[in-house]
Amino acid sequence: MELLQQMPPGSVGIVYQARNPKLNRVVALRQMQVPDWLDDADDLIKRILAEARSANGLAHANIAQILTGGYKGFTVFVSADFVEGKYLREHVNGATPGLPEVMVLARQLCAAIDYAHGKQVVHYALNFGNIKVLPDGTLKILDFGVLRDKNLYAPTPAKRLENEHYLSPEQVKGRSVDRAANLFSAGVILYELFTTRNPFAGRHLGEVDRNISEVDTIPANTAHSRVSEPVAKVLSKALSKSPAGRFASGQELIDALEEALKVPVAPKTAPSAQGKPAAASKSSGPITQSVSTKAAAQPKVEGTVFEGTVFGAAPAATGKTATGKMAAVAPGTVTLKPVAKPANKAGQWKMMVGIVAAVFVVVAAAISFSNRTEVPPAPPAEKPLILPKIDAPKEQAVAPAPTPQPEVEETPTSRHTGRPIRTAKAEPVNSSAPVVDGQLTITSVPEGAAIEIGGRSVDSWRTPQVIPSLAPGVYVVKVSKAGFATEARSVEVTSGGHVSLEFRLNPTRATLSIGGTPGASIAIDGKPTGKFTPAEFTLEPVSHSVTLRKEGYFDLTSDVKLTGGQTTNFAPNLNIAGRTDNIKVVGGASKLFGGGSHGMSRLIIRCEPKGAHVTVNGAAVPKATPLELQLEPGNYEIVIEKDGYKPLKRSIVTEANGKTTIDEVLPQ
Repeated sequence: MELLQQMPPGSVGIVYQARNPKLNRVVALRQMQVPDWLDDADDLIKRILAEARSANGLAHANIAQILTGGYKGFTVFVSADFVEGKYLREHVNGATPGLPEVMVLARQLCAAIDYAHGKQVVHYALNFGNIKVLPDGTLKILDFGVLRDKNLYAPTPAKRLENEHYLSPEQVKGRSVDRAANLFSAGVILYELFTTRNPFAGRHLGEVDRNISEVDTIPANTAHSRVSEPVAKVLSKALSKSPAGRFASGQELIDALEEALKVPVAPKTAPSAQGKPAAASKSSGPITQSVSTKAAAQPKVEGTVFEGTVFGAAPAATGKTATGKMAAVAPGTVTLKPVAKPANKAGQWKMMVGIVAAVFVVVAAAISFSNRTEVPPAPPAEKPLILPKIDAPKEQAVAPAPTPQPEVEETPTSRHTGRPIRTAKAEPVNSSAPVVDGQLTITSVPEGAAIEIGGRSVDSWRTPQVIPSLAPGVYVVKVSKAGFATEARSVEVTSGGHVSLEFRLNPTRATLSIGGTPGASIAIDGKPTGKFTPAEFTLEPVSHSVTLRKEGYFDLTSDVKLTGGQTTNFAPNLNIAGRTDNIKVVGGASKLFGGGSHGMSRLIIRCEPKGAHVTVNGAAVPKATPLELQLEPGNYEIVIEKDGYKPLKRSIVTEANGKTTIDEVLPQ
């Protein structure tokens, strides 16, 4: 097996991208170290290989298949398909998938789970970190067949917290993984795909575990407006605390989601649809009869808008309101019925006089109110995704108040003419134009910063963002992004105005915690730090090159990307270098009759052109290529050099009684 590169640290063992010369393919090689002090170490090794062997039979388009497995001493090796693609977390963070794409991913996820369960195989850590999406949209589940034993599970603190969010209540309580637990984890993944947030988010392991096992999940339609109530009910069932309350299979879950998505969603009543009628409802009483006498002149309007709002009447007992037409409500008829009853003429005249008086009072009141400046209601946002309108702060809002009539000027004029004159309209200061909302555009470098306006924030507000409806006033706008210092500014929004704000965020410092093999010297960006693992460093929030060195181990160099304001954990285990003091060049009779010690491995090196010099883990071999070496099983770095050609480096892992061949053409 030829090692190509070490993959980012996971939760179980070390994973390499490697090339299997026998299969002639690139694979993911996982190396797991079983503690030799365990009383049942042999049993654990057998369980690891048995689990890998059972997953070897999973041949499904959405599952990365286990290929080979074996062990040497207390080190277990398992190889699987190497999947090129983005992890699901990267895929959804790059561009939030729409509901159709979410369902495509959901069908593939559930189909793979059902297939594995049909083969009596369960997944021990089903989460976002074990799912990849190929460029063509194909979903692949990784690590089916990788046993998650407490003696093998060694994630970084941050990785463990990330994985914890996808455990079932049974797993939190220490029970074994089964089908119901896998379907619960799938439900968590689907909830997060639908709502863009995890249902059990917490700041530490204890809080996450309590959210999983005790706290009721927030309905998905509350977590995100794009989720309908029927879909939310399906997801809530998938996340039932009791295994018996969940779906029995992934297909059953998908069928329920598809049915829920077919249910038509009742359109929400627009805020402006009841603006004027609601104002009219304030005058329930005498104005009811006045309006009812002109009911025939009203335009044909849906009864659902006006029923019980303008007229204050309950739906007719005949049930005609079900049609939604004005005729179904007929409030005018109900109001005027008492007039039609037989009565003496004097009583009728009294009633008519009362009606006329009431109408006169209402008209006078309407005229009085019409002299005041009216602030029309703000138009609703054109885009349904824009959040509700924010009113200006009370102490800063520019709310036009009715301008009182200047009595000093009006009173003398009234005495001369005998009638009031509205001199306020002659004064420019008293002429108030209708106030309309302003618009605010917020951008930042980098983009994606969270926005807070006047102390209020909403999850979907991310720069660049346009807030189309803000009451005139002065606001404090804050933007924040992980790894950058929070910025705040004051801005004044005027009536009908459009204001733009641009923020340039300054990155903050980051913390790098380096662990792994203890006692290794640390160099960062090529400069020795003088510190040894474990150690912590405060650095700029950029990518840094970290090199670890320890005698008897291979050097390791890796790039680590830091995020401002956060702690990044880097804890690789260095590979023990194979011995070089007992390497032998095989040839002559030994080669002819198959000589050599039992348990040793063989390394054959050929190259073009011939006559190249070879070093193994830094030790020179006293023979030029082609050659064959006998060495102990282990990790080796081979360097092949010849004058006039570029050096060729290869990393290999040799096995007991095995043979490894390097056959290369030296680059010029």
